Amino acid sequence: MTQEPPLALSALTLPRGLWQQIARGAPDPGTVRLLRAARAGRNLLLLRALHHGRHDGAGWDAAIALLATVRHHSPAVFDALITDPTTGTVLAEAVRGRRHHVVTVLAAVAGHRADIPFRLDVPVPGGTLVLPGLGRVTLDPGASTACVERGPDGTRVTRQGSRTVVPVPDTPGDAVPGWEPVHRLRLTAHGAPLALRLDSNGVPGPGGPRLLGPAELARWRDRLGAAWERLADRHPERADTVRGTVRAVVPLDPVPSGLGSRGLRLSASFSDAIGLVALAPLDDPAELAAVLVHETQHSLLYALQDLTRLLDARPGARGHAPWSGRLRPPSALLQGAAAFLVTAGFWRTEAAFGNPLAPAAYERWRHTARRAGDELVRGGWLTADGHLLLTAMREVLEDWERRPA
Repeated sequence: MTQEPPLALSALTLPRGLWQQIARGAPDPGTVRLLRAARAGRNLLLLRALHHGRHDGAGWDAAIALLATVRHHSPAVFDALITDPTTGTVLAEAVRGRRHHVVTVLAAVAGHRADIPFRLDVPVPGGTLVLPGLGRVTLDPGASTACVERGPDGTRVTRQGSRTVVPVPDTPGDAVPGWEPVHRLRLTAHGAPLALRLDSNGVPGPGGPRLLGPAELARWRDRLGAAWERLADRHPERADTVRGTVRAVVPLDPVPSGLGSRGLRLSASFSDAIGLVALAPLDDPAELAAVLVHETQHSLLYALQDLTRLLDARPGARGHAPWSGRLRPPSALLQGAAAFLVTAGFWRTEAAFGNPLAPAAYERWRHTARRAGDELVRGGWLTADGHLLLTAMREVLEDWERRPA
């Protein structure tokens, strides 16, 4: 696929103070909508690239026709699908690997949500069909194809050549035999609601999905509820940003005590899936809230780079990352500078509330952010817009130095 150049910011109507908003990690609702629209445009371009690479097949034609019908009759459903983080993941992987069948699966999800009758034949690698954002159907290892069909009685999955039928519930999260739903959480703190799903289906990485039993699901609900309580109570602006950005949480395996600094993942985000964050089960509400803020900033920066180039570096360029013993590419340095800056801001506020762990964390991460920004300047990798962002980040740091925590 020939990649089109990113849109120039000067050609768009942007909120005032865009760079300052991103640097603080607290964009206003208009900026968040702009960034989500930018990612929707990217996903539509990926879908278009897949369409141009495929010109035959009744199954493909049926999937595209269904998506067009949903877009016309249920635009809200289509918009929710095209901006969903898992949609970005499956479309990007399809373009890279030319696995066109994932579009058929996305069409099935759209038809199900829009309550539009359809019948689609879809591959089931390894006997498992993942319907992004909904759940998964496990047939058997010998199954290679299944029929997904919606009629008057709802949606069902049937293995080809078999009488095995698995219904897909209309109510998200309902469990029926053969169906493993994506778990959904609705949290409220200080009148501020947060809707999330715990979803590892279709997420890049080894090991496949982590299926949560009732007890583990309850613990995740308690952890995220406590973290959301902390954000809504002490960090309302950051809470608004998390609520406007994050749609799904991927549960990671627990990290043994004291090993988080040795390379084991406490959290992760994905450039193809803005609004999706992977989290280890941290039990301290402030620590988990800080990680949510950190990964949300990564998503914002990924979406911003759908609009403009922030870096201009030769292939293979590397610089010293203050949080790692390894040399990292300029893109990682920029992401780290931005995300650790808002992490420092979170702990600065915590320090004002008397959290005894906060002062050390604030000092560590503000110095990390500054050093990463300095490395970007030394490397000469920033574009004009990249310099605007870095200038706004340095203004935040200078304001903190004028007003010590």
